Amino acid sequence: MDFKIQLTGLNELLSIIYGNEMKLSVLLRELGFEGAQIEQVRDTHLESVVSQFLEVIHKRLTNDAGRDSYYQILSRRYGLDGEAPEQLSAIAGKQNHSPEYLRQLFEEILQRCRSKTWQAELKKSLKYIVVAQLEKMNERPTREHVAEKLVRLTNLRGAADVARLDYEAKRAEILKQIQTELNALDSEYQPILESADENIAALENEIKTDVLLHGESVSAGYYRASYTKGRVSWDNDGLANYAASHPDVIQFRKQGQPIVTLRVVNKE
Repeated sequence: MDFKIQLTGLNELLSIIYGNEMKLSVLLRELGFEGAQIEQVRDTHLESVVSQFLEVIHKRLTNDAGRDSYYQILSRRYGLDGEAPEQLSAIAGKQNHSPEYLRQLFEEILQRCRSKTWQAELKKSLKYIVVAQLEKMNERPTREHVAEKLVRLTNLRGAADVARLDYEAKRAEILKQIQTELNALDSEYQPILESADENIAALENEIKTDVLLHGESVSAGYYRASYTKGRVSWDNDGLANYAASHPDVIQFRKQGQPIVTLRVVNKE
């Protein structure tokens, strides 16, 4: 098994799952690990982390019956087993599937992996894997190290709160200055807009009446007033009674296929 092939395949798969050319090291940074911690894992226990992480993906792609065909397809396509990756056409031939079928199945697998639930669960699993690995290596941050970050967080949040309050105060002052102008603008245009809406509604009503009397559709400007004849309907019960005494009309009767719909019924 070639670990470089395995890691390259994992990084390619992560880019497909998360996008933006995602790599394991970048994902670890997003999970809150410091550069020194990432380097420590990379230098001494990267293979173990990758192995455990791939096992998480393997389990998530194994069904209740223990079949892991979905994972095996990903494994062969990206070389997750450390062997040279293969094209889907080659994998299809080995699994006695048509290339088209395997392409569709492959896309379904990737869609599952791209789901928000999958993305979140994989991140959580990876974080706990690396935390456990660092604990084994006795790479625990000191209390002082954490306390220093808490102080930084306090200062950052304090600065953000001050900036936000300053923004809201200045925004309120600007709105106060222009509120009078906005009110005057509303007073000026509200009657005009209301009158325009009333005129439009009245004219639309006249057009509909005219087209009803005209009896045909009319197009002009940007509009078309469509005239549609009323639907013809029949009294089914009356026709059934008539057909009982005039069976010759039954030949003109067409009945569609039955359908079944489900709906929730309120329980008393």
